[in-house]
Amino acid sequence: MTATLMESPAVADRAHALRLAQQVIRTLDQKPLEPIVAAMLTDGHKAALSAMAVSRDEPNLYEQFLVLCEEAGLLSEEDCDQLGDAYVEARRARAA
Repeated sequence: MTATLMESPAVADRAHALRLAQQVIRTLDQKPLEPIVAAMLTDGHKAALSAMAVSRDEPNLYEQFLVLCEEAGLLSEEDCDQLGDAYVEARRARAA
């Protein structure tokens, strides 16, 4: 059986986090991040997301993934900024 990037809900290390983020940038498909984000969310995160959902300001799965990876020490703030910008650019390119 061939291993895929999305097999486990755990992010092993920085390289794994980068591969997952880059896969989303390539495909613009955030759905594979669902089990990973769900596994990483704490009760505090869930409460904050609930409050954000009420105000319709909830971050998408990709943004949640980046924040959670930064909080876990897997990605730096600079990594997250660059990956976030790359995602926005990929969406713009696809829309054009």
